[in-house]
Amino acid sequence: MSYKFVSGDTGSVLRVTCTNDSDGSVINLTGSTVSLRWFDRATDAVINKAMTLVTPASGICSYQFVAGELVSPSMSFEVRITDGSSAVIRSLNLIDVDVRERLP
Repeated sequence: MSYKFVSGDTGSVLRVTCTNDSDGSVINLTGSTVSLRWFDRATDAVINKAMTLVTPASGICSYQFVAGELVSPSMSFEVRITDGSSAVIRSLNLIDVDVRERLP
């Protein structure tokens, strides 16, 4: 899946369907918390933001970016799922996105 965003936008949404890498089945997110994590180059810190569970039983979650979060030219994200028993599952592959610079 390919995502493309514009730097500084606050209406952009990253929507993800969480699946099991071994068989492609969706991960039921009911009772789980899901976060979106990325490295902020400006502060040298890992940012950890809660995602919204859109359709938990179908593994669908999303995150709407706020001002200053999308920076060009590209970003990489990790999805982290913590289930009801506190077990943690992270995405095997980073979600790489293109972020173009906004026009002045």
